Amino acid sequence: MRDFKNLIFREFIITFKNTKSLYSYCTFFFTSMLLFVFAIGPDISILSPIYKPVLWMITIFSLILISESFVFEDFLDGSLSELQFLGYSEENIFLSKCLVMFMSLIIPNIFLIPISSILFEINFLDVIELTTLFIVSLPTITLISILSAFFSLQVKRNKFIQFILIMPFFIPIIIFATSENFFVANLGNEFKILVLIGLFLITLPLSILVGKLIIKELNY
Repeated sequence: MRDFKNLIFREFIITFKNTKSLYSYCTFFFTSMLLFVFAIGPDISILSPIYKPVLWMITIFSLILISESFVFEDFLDGSLSELQFLGYSEENIFLSKCLVMFMSLIIPNIFLIPISSILFEINFLDVIELTTLFIVSLPTITLISILSAFFSLQVKRNKFIQFILIMPFFIPIIIFATSENFFVANLGNEFKILVLIGLFLITLPLSILVGKLIIKELNY
């Protein structure tokens, strides 16, 4: 437990010293939202129904884009190998990066979602629902994003390949989070939250196992 706390403290220091990734996340989020609004036009009857899928797709792409910043520098400067040499387990390394990424993104998104909803004229109750569903989904999305970042380091491919390989794992989250309009109808918010928690409980052990194997492979 002490090793895990040390890793979390280390990740927090690195993250908040390098605010470039969070700035890039916020910039990409707002730029993409504005592009959608300008491309479709000012017709609210068209904009409002597509807000949910647009929000989720932009958020997921933003997370994938910045997830590599949580692992790339540690890999390049040898810190990843050094942490393993010092006795830190691969599981703790993986989980500490996921936890810090999760914590560092909660607060920005609590502000980003309501502000972006103004462009689409979404009512207050829907904004609360979206924010709640996003917070519940964020742990799963973070696990998959960090895992994809480690995987991209291992295969040494560009981000396009990373998107192709990892996007199918986000599909269940998108389906249930936007189920009011897509694929599944009339699901209550409580049921959506339970399903998203269930997806997290399935994703957590699988991500830890695969993340552990990838981190080991990176240093061979």
